Amino acid sequence: MTWTFVEPRSFKIDYFKNVPGPIGKTRRTGRYREQTRVLKDYKYKGRRGDILKAWLKLYPGDIHEHVAKVTESIQAVQRDAAPVTVGEWVVFKSLLYAGALQPQSGNDLFDEKPERPFRKNPGFARFMRRNRFNLIKAHCTAAFRDDERKGTDKWYRIRKLIEDFNENRLRTVNISKLLVPDEAMSAFRPRTTSSSVLDHISYVDRKPKPMGTEFKCVCDGRSGLMIYLEIQEGSTAMKGKAFRDELGAASAIGMRMALGATGQLS
Repeated sequence: MTWTFVEPRSFKIDYFKNVPGPIGKTRRTGRYREQTRVLKDYKYKGRRGDILKAWLKLYPGDIHEHVAKVTESIQAVQRDAAPVTVGEWVVFKSLLYAGALQPQSGNDLFDEKPERPFRKNPGFARFMRRNRFNLIKAHCTAAFRDDERKGTDKWYRIRKLIEDFNENRLRTVNISKLLVPDEAMSAFRPRTTSSSVLDHISYVDRKPKPMGTEFKCVCDGRSGLMIYLEIQEGSTAMKGKAFRDELGAASAIGMRMALGATGQLS
């Protein structure tokens, strides 16, 4: 396998030969553009709601099943709680994403009158009540749990989500020839034990937030979409992964990333 750097603005090659659409320079902007269709069986028409439709197409797993599992988890401790709807779940996820971009945090995002008058209030309360948001947040991870694996898989709380993510990208994304391998951290700091509820905690000193769950990941170099994830489960568990017997740890990971991103990893 050979990795080659390509200047993004210099490409003139059709990386999606099976997908109809223009390449080369546009007359209006003079800039190089890529195929307009990155998602399979989907065409962005520039209409209101298109971004939401694309988000739903890229959603990992069955959103209706996730909503039902979150509702079940909530009502197990609060019987009179209203069921979570699909629309409410989409709003909740949107507020999670938006909150990561705000200087405020926690309940300050919902306050009508922020402590600092010169800071504009994001006004999350317009979209969802603070108590309702906190309730869904407390039970949101129930959406991805696979309790059938509880006795055999220490990562049963998240394994299905990663599998659904990888399956979704293979099914929905037109993958180009430019694949970019990397790694990412899902930051987590245990408060009571060395690993809390996780089986393994990684510590990567060079990361901005070095402690948490580490993922090896692959991004499509043309569309910018993340298309493959693999949990780093600790040295003992990783020895049982594909190619580990015949290759070193790093080379085995590289093979799994390349084959997993293209749907060739059995």
